[in-house]
Order: sequence, then C-alpha cells, then structure tokens
Amino acid sequence: MLNIKQKSIKLKEQKNYGSSLHPLYTIAVTIEIAAGESPDMLHKIVSGTGLITRETVPFVVVPNFRGSADNKPFYSAVIIHEGIIKEYEVLARDTGGSIKSGIHYEPVVYPEELRLIHPAEFARVGIEVKEWKLRNYKHFFMRFIASKRYESFDMQVKRETGGGAAFTAIKINIIESELKAKKVPCLGYLKRLEVFEDLDFEEEVKREIGAV
Repeated sequence: MLNIKQKSIKLKEQKNYGSSLHPLYTIAVTIEIAAGESPDMLHKIVSGTGLITRETVPFVVVPNFRGSADNKPFYSAVIIHEGIIKEYEVLARDTGGSIKSGIHYEPVVYPEELRLIHPAEFARVGIEVKEWKLRNYKHFFMRFIASKRYESFDMQVKRETGGGAAFTAIKINIIESELKAKKVPCLGYLKRLEVFEDLDFEEEVKREIGAV
C-alpha cells in the first residue's frame, strides 16, 4: 500500500435536477492527495489494478466515450523512452455517428513511433513515466433520444516540491449525473484506486456527500 502525506476530499456540486419523489442528482467531488511514491511507481501499480487498461485508454473505436466533454486526450504523459524525454498522448478523433447508433471516437496515439505501445505496457518495455493524466468521459444514450446522463473521471499525477521535500501530487475530479440517490460518483474507478494506506475512497466520499 502507498503512503499518504496529506489528503483532501471536497464536494464541488450536489444538485437534484429531478424532484423529491424522483431525484436525479448530479454529484461532483474533488480529491487531492500528496503521496511519497513517484508518478512512475503509481502508474505501475494502477496498471495492475485495472485503472490504466485498454478499457480506460482504448486502442479501438469506441461509442459515446472520449477523454472529456471538451475533447481532451484519454491519456497524456511525459515519459522517458530510450533516454529521451517525450510527450505521449492518446487522443479521441470524432468519426461521426448519430443519436440512434451513438457517436464514435477513434483513438489516435502520438508520437507515431509509439502508436503500438499501450500505457499499461510502459513498465514492461522500460518506459519511465514522469507525469501523467487519465481522463474518461462517458455520455449515455437512450434509444432515439440523447440522455443527460454522463460520467466523468479526471486524474492528474505529477511530482512537486513543497516545504523542502518532494512529493507526488494527485488530483482527481469525479462527476456523475442523473443519480437516483446520493451515491458515490464514478465508484468503479475509485475501486481501482484502493492502493493507499488507511484510505477508503468509497466511505470517505460517502461521508462528504452525506450518503452514510
């Protein structure tokens, strides 16, 4: 388990867009953690827990799934490959679609020479990760109509220095809409982040949103 130096969990939004009888909550939470281990070590660990996989960083065309509402990359990182610092990205290219069939996105990897190497394979091929970002935005469609239900997970990891000591700064923004009760947003993602000592994301977020 990874050691935490400091943590903060804050409710950013909790609004019922439905009614008291038929609630439809949008809940947004920000989590900030200062950890001792490097971004590279955290990257290796969460590649093993399922947070960084071909499900969260797709390498095939996917429907209704991109990096963010404003089309940021699924994944971006500053890496060291063969002794050279490089910027690596997996972008989402809109390939079209419709409400009925869904909007489809094609992953595009930069730089070109690394297009066959998935981030989950970085440790295996000797690539060191200096800092990284993982973003997933899923817009759920109902048949023939566009739903307002969406789920957004945004995680940024980088090394910083404060008070004369180096630490890894982790910032996570999670949002989920049209929840029928006060529930932990993006719980499936948080379950894959259960790698920190004495930190239960589900219970701590429940307390913050008043769902206990």
